[in-house]
Amino acid sequence: MGLWIGLAGVAPLGAAVERARIASGRAALLVDKRDLFLEAAPEPGDGWQTFARRWTGSASQEEAISKANRNARRPLAGVRYRIPFRLLQDDAKLAVVRALFPKDRSSLEGWMHRTRGETVEVIADWFTGGRAAASRIREQHGLSASGGVAAGSNITIPNDLLQGIFRYVAPVLAPSPPTVVVTPSAGESSGAGRVGSPAIVAPASPEASTGTLLDYDEDAEGKIAVYRLRPGEALYSAVVIRFTGRLEADDVNSLAADVARRSAISDVTDIPIGYPVKIPFDILLPEFLPEGDPRRLEYEVEQRLAAQYKNVVEARGLEGVTVVLDAGHGGVDVGASMAGVWESLYVYDIALRVKRRLESDSKAEVRLTTRDGAGWQIHDRDVLPYSRGHAVLTTPPFPITDAIIGVNLRWYLANSLLKQAKGEGGSAEKVVFLSIHADSLHPTIRGATIYVPDSTGSEAPFRKSGAAFTARKEVRDQPTVSFSAKERQRSEGLSRDLAEDVIAALRERELAIHPFKPVRDKIYRGRRAWVPAVLRYNAIPAKLLLEVCNLANSDDRKLLNTRAFRERMAEAVVDGIRSYFKEQV
Repeated sequence: MGLWIGLAGVAPLGAAVERARIASGRAALLVDKRDLFLEAAPEPGDGWQTFARRWTGSASQEEAISKANRNARRPLAGVRYRIPFRLLQDDAKLAVVRALFPKDRSSLEGWMHRTRGETVEVIADWFTGGRAAASRIREQHGLSASGGVAAGSNITIPNDLLQGIFRYVAPVLAPSPPTVVVTPSAGESSGAGRVGSPAIVAPASPEASTGTLLDYDEDAEGKIAVYRLRPGEALYSAVVIRFTGRLEADDVNSLAADVARRSAISDVTDIPIGYPVKIPFDILLPEFLPEGDPRRLEYEVEQRLAAQYKNVVEARGLEGVTVVLDAGHGGVDVGASMAGVWESLYVYDIALRVKRRLESDSKAEVRLTTRDGAGWQIHDRDVLPYSRGHAVLTTPPFPITDAIIGVNLRWYLANSLLKQAKGEGGSAEKVVFLSIHADSLHPTIRGATIYVPDSTGSEAPFRKSGAAFTARKEVRDQPTVSFSAKERQRSEGLSRDLAEDVIAALRERELAIHPFKPVRDKIYRGRRAWVPAVLRYNAIPAKLLLEVCNLANSDDRKLLNTRAFRERMAEAVVDGIRSYFKEQV
């Protein structure tokens, strides 16, 4: 952990300090139940101006931050510094509040704050930007001018008093860490011409609570959830993508049409604020069903069982760690293809960059499942040359002439690499698997998504047959796989742990993340939910599939077409792996 430089005149010796982790290298602080801070470490080469610009949006705050840290002359590597809450950019403010007050949430009436013993004046200062609103908050809750607020009380700050992000933040949706802000694409505001388009912010609370987000009812066609659109929201993103888990363009458009019909919406681009949108129960994600619903209860039990398992293994310098990298698709299978950008080429480039960084900056053993040609060439250019030369590195290698065979040979190879690592005196806990992809989704979606294995799969043995499989040593050595319920639960728990560290690292590198639920355990297409084969049949306990961006979104596609973005993505992946093994990033 980094050192802490105290605040002169703000946090004297003996001050009561509460600290909550936000991500690797960052924490939220509450000092004497009065002052909020973000505690963050500088990046290499940071001066006060750069550090200030990153967290406050303005280099002019350098003096204020230096003063808040005992007038330190310059930020030092490995030292964490405090940035006063009032100076922070909106998304950083939200992250601080979410970390320290996990029961806080947004409602249609305003921001609901669960107190820790702070005064109404302090609450008003945090959420409205000054103490003038304290009298109205007291009046609303029937509090006397001199009376205090008991710890654990719920105080609602009305929407018209709230400052910045707290007025428009989306309510808590599902278990998910804080994420970056993603600005909606053009045409994504509801009630066009009548409201603005504030940024969409993902949920940050660890609780799976919908609060006042949804009401439940029944119409002539069956049971429904009712959601009332808020300023800046659209039917596609705020309802279908958020509540159904569907991301594919055809699915989103089809379900949006069904929801519009059921809700008597004639024009999806001109929906009034507060309009009741009806969502059928059968397309809702389980976490959004009413409490007590059998499907929701089953989901919550699965989540609790998987949550028992967290990584406890530490590896300084990643010594003894094996990282298995899988670049999606390749060969005849180019994956998603938009505007001439082949998924297979660009995710392979990212995998090579991860390999290079791990091998130069750590002691990890790195193994790739595929290779293009005879070597590991990284092209120092933005737009990559076309190639269909990828092969899966089994024994013998398999030139990818068939996508399905290529996919299934990857998990056979991963299982063989796990067995090899254990046979060389290692442990399964020190092996991780990352499959790197780029999605093609509804064009309004931006940012990275991570898929982890779902613990509800079958215990039945599984194997592949055919000449292409039996010709490979890795298949002959371990032709059949099966996993007990406990093994699947442990794998989901460890994989979620790894995924959360990678998401935190992406955020640290200011890379876009899916705005609603960046870590998922299923892919939904149509009425079907499934887990990718490279995760489902993979024996490595900690494994994930990372979709680095959405190729159908022009902004994401332009970024993927730059070597700078691909290098930053590789840096973030390495940071996430280091954090998973408890190494300070």
